[in-house]
Amino acid sequence: MLKTFVLVLIAVVIGGTGHVLLSKGMKTVGDLTEAPSSMVGGMIVRAVSSPWLLLGVALQATFFVMYLTLLSRANVSQVLPLTAIDYIVVALLARLLLAEPVTPARWAGIVLIAAGAVLVSRT
Repeated sequence: MLKTFVLVLIAVVIGGTGHVLLSKGMKTVGDLTEAPSSMVGGMIVRAVSSPWLLLGVALQATFFVMYLTLLSRANVSQVLPLTAIDYIVVALLARLLLAEPVTPARWAGIVLIAAGAVLVSRT
């Protein structure tokens, strides 16, 4: 169980970092939903050539491979709840790397999610 937990921790740090880098990359591209249709093509080209976005995709792919590996060694009902630790990683990295505000209410919600995940994974 300890080895599985350590692998989950590594996977969620990689996945959470990937989420934050995807966000960082897309913030430089701009809001695709509000862009005039004449600008969408150029925005997509900027997105797929963004180093932040490419690194984020690579990290997400690495997370997926690790997740598949974890599923090969443990029950999905155990592994999936443990990946909720990702919420903590993303909130910390979003605060540090993107200067996003993380309110006390959001932290309380994250703690509740993580506590619930721990309870589910132990049963």
